[in-house]
Amino acid sequence: MPATPFRIPEGIKNAAEKERNRTARALDTLMKELSVPLGRYVAAFPAPERLHPFERALLALTVGEAAYVSALQRVDKLRRAVQEVGKSAASRAANAQNKAAATAALEEGFAAIEAVFSAGARHVESLKEVAKALRGLPSLDSALPTLALVGAPNVGKSSLVQLLSSGTPEICNYPFTTRSIKMGHFYLDAQKHQVTDTPGLLRRPDSERNRMEALTLAALGCLDSAVLFVADLTEECGTSVADQWAIRSELRSRFPDKPWLDVLSKADMLQAEKRRLAQQQAAAGVAEADAPHQAQVVLARPAGAGTSAKVPVITFFDT
Repeated sequence: MPATPFRIPEGIKNAAEKERNRTARALDTLMKELSVPLGRYVAAFPAPERLHPFERALLALTVGEAAYVSALQRVDKLRRAVQEVGKSAASRAANAQNKAAATAALEEGFAAIEAVFSAGARHVESLKEVAKALRGLPSLDSALPTLALVGAPNVGKSSLVQLLSSGTPEICNYPFTTRSIKMGHFYLDAQKHQVTDTPGLLRRPDSERNRMEALTLAALGCLDSAVLFVADLTEECGTSVADQWAIRSELRSRFPDKPWLDVLSKADMLQAEKRRLAQQQAAAGVAEADAPHQAQVVLARPAGAGTSAKVPVITFFDT
């Protein structure tokens, strides 16, 4: 009498199939819950070539373009690794021989996915730091008229921006307080304008300039802006008038087509000196017409309904 072939009971077969389906779905769900957000996060960062030239220059001089691209690539590599491990684990679970094997594949798959994600978590944190740095960069509207405040360190550019616009730069009495480009806004004749507060420039060749000075040159080179050159004739800023003049001459030769306005900050500190010079000129018989020309310029912005905030500055230097 021939032997009867052994057949797996339908109930056991159904239980194994259900477990295979359950474990495969669980692994696929975990894989997607980790990889899909990573993909969306990476996709939210624009490629450098899609940025405005000024924004791309800011990226290069702050985060660094190569570091930016590398951070995105590492997170995308993590995304692909999670997908690969997750799909492989789900396939093993779906093809398990029995219920116990499917359960074991689930546990092994969870552990493998966790290990891959944990190993690459530092790359996600690095990209978060990049995002944090980018959020601190100025928001540019290329359609708005732009005024760029430039000059030597500590001449008072940040104070003017704070008074004239919505920008709130850090105000301290030491060089290089402005360590990035600050952007504010003001209104003139009902027209909204942008104003940028740039890091100070020193009199030296480009090869010796630091990253902050490069930011200033990038702003002037990439933005369609007018220039407000701020100088401190008291020399309290730590830069001599001669060096400030040299910086101004260099910038004018680099950017000859930009609208330009020269202003003197800390004018109140010069009043006593002005009176002393006037007395010296009078004693020496120097006619008033031959004395250095000074003219008051008033910049204004709406500070509320029917009011305006005015900042007196004094023009200087012949063009």
